[in-house]
Amino acid sequence: MQLFVERHKAILKASMQGVLEHEQKLQQLDDWWGKVSLIGKINSLRLGSDILTSMDITKRRFNQLQHTLIDNLLQEQTKKVLLHDKACCQMAIDVLIRNLFERTADIGFLATDRQICHFMAQPTADEALHSQLHQHLQHYVANYSVYDDVVLLGLDGTIMLRLNQQYKQTHSADPLLQYSLERGRNYSETCRYSDLQPDKSLSLIYSQPVYGDDGQPLGVLCLCFNIADELNTIFSKLLVANPHSILALVNADGTVAFSSDPAQLPAQTKAAVANYLNLQQHEQHSYLVSFANSRGYQQYFGPGWQVQMWTPLQLLANSMVNSGNTGSPADGQLFPALAAIKRESMHVNDELSLIVLNGEIAAARKEAIEFIPVLNAIRGIGHNIYQVFSSSIDELGATIMHSLLQELTTLAELAADIMDRNLYERANDCRWWAQNASFRRALAQNTISAAQQQELSAELSYINSLYTVYHTIYLYNTAQQLVAISTAGTGISKIDDSTGAASCLQLTQPQQYSVSAFVPSALYQQQATYIYNAALFHPTEPEQVIGGIGLVFDSLPQFRAMLSDILPKNEQGDIKTGYSACYIDHTGKILSASHANWQIGARLPLPAALYQRAQQSSVTEQCDINGQCYLLAIAPANGYREYKTRDGYKNVVFACLLLQCS
Repeated sequence: MQLFVERHKAILKASMQGVLEHEQKLQQLDDWWGKVSLIGKINSLRLGSDILTSMDITKRRFNQLQHTLIDNLLQEQTKKVLLHDKACCQMAIDVLIRNLFERTADIGFLATDRQICHFMAQPTADEALHSQLHQHLQHYVANYSVYDDVVLLGLDGTIMLRLNQQYKQTHSADPLLQYSLERGRNYSETCRYSDLQPDKSLSLIYSQPVYGDDGQPLGVLCLCFNIADELNTIFSKLLVANPHSILALVNADGTVAFSSDPAQLPAQTKAAVANYLNLQQHEQHSYLVSFANSRGYQQYFGPGWQVQMWTPLQLLANSMVNSGNTGSPADGQLFPALAAIKRESMHVNDELSLIVLNGEIAAARKEAIEFIPVLNAIRGIGHNIYQVFSSSIDELGATIMHSLLQELTTLAELAADIMDRNLYERANDCRWWAQNASFRRALAQNTISAAQQQELSAELSYINSLYTVYHTIYLYNTAQQLVAISTAGTGISKIDDSTGAASCLQLTQPQQYSVSAFVPSALYQQQATYIYNAALFHPTEPEQVIGGIGLVFDSLPQFRAMLSDILPKNEQGDIKTGYSACYIDHTGKILSASHANWQIGARLPLPAALYQRAQQSSVTEQCDINGQCYLLAIAPANGYREYKTRDGYKNVVFACLLLQCS
């Protein structure tokens, strides 16, 4: 950051009206001091040179402080913008990669779906079978609304079935077919133009071969992720505070794959992969370019993308914050460098006052009355210089404080968003797996043999191995008796009401689900967690509930990882000193925390009114917790897509980011 500012100091300063104004004021005062001093030297020979020499030394000290102050103003205003932009880039790529990680599990699981395998194994599929599978896939996309199409390709590229009926082609020549077959039982990720979606310039398709009982490939399953919709959702949220900036998804070859402003920065523009902060000229405009690469999620890094944020250079002119809007900006605990400059300017001004006082005494003693106006003028100049220093430092402190609070708010909103997006997938999973034909056939029977239970448990274990965010997955009947479970040795035979099972058995639609309260469970070693439930309906009597599936979310490591991922890191990759985060419910009870300061199950001692305000929108405060000063931001987890927004599920949860003041 410092090297960037030094390298581009002249350009950056020219864009910052506030910095220029402070520099000009100080330069004018400095010039006036020089003129007054010259008058004093000409008209005060009787006083000797000691006093004027002392004044010159003091003037040089003010000059040194002036350069330090201007450099700080320049550095901090640029830093405010660039750190915010960097955080937005990191948020965008992290949220996207987490989302796509879920897709890599989806394609692996769906490629073994029995209905898909059965359909593709038929030499020719009749209309009934075709309609049945089409409805099956519609159920899938109704749950996982991030997909805009599902396509089944034959070995010769024939489109055997697709969900989106607007496309009429019967064959695909896309190389992803051959590439997927070559990769075997591993998924493939294709991000570019595809003839499977000829009206789109950018498609993101997850593909994997489907195999028959003899182990031979039958064709390839393609899940088409709605990448444009997802990026619009992510980018628009991040650009609310900076609508004139541009967010771009950049390919590994340096071309723009997707832009928030295609008019200014179209797709296929050669932007170049950024390795350091830089100034970029594009279409006769200058931009500050920040960037972030994928940090990976559970060893998944995506297709080598980078997110860049292009902020017009002229926006730096408005980056200074009015100190009147922020409390105690020059707090020595938070801003020791600023406090040091302010103290030094006060000391220099005090020394100048003493020099002027000595000059007045000497002038009176030697009857050099002509020197008195010079001394008064220099006293006034010193006072004015100190006032400029003081107001500049207060404004700079306010800018840094605003930047800190903005950072905390951004991180809190990211933590809330990541939680919602993750739990959205849990609500999807339970409803989709409740459609499993073998589960439904087994639970429709009056009795289930030990061998069947073992087979069901093996299938649950396979699912659990793909979806590692779950501690346990299990099936239960209408008497809430455990039928099958993915993990052995629980010693549980009856599923109690606290798991959400009783509510689940009252559901009437496959699109409904129930979630337990965040309470300790015997299914999770007496730790608190959420359990997601969906009802299983009779295969031939679709209104009859025959049992349920329960997904025990592995909340302890998963929530902690979410919080750890969003906290700012130093160059060594460790969480920066003073930062911590937690998830809390509407009463302030801590669900998860990044730091041992905050105990799970304890209450974060904040006023109830604060939680009430935070339900509407993010809140920032400076407060005292257990005798310690903190800056904090609280953001509500308001849901993602249909999850918690229009699916009937209500659960008030907040993400809280804290920065210790000292």
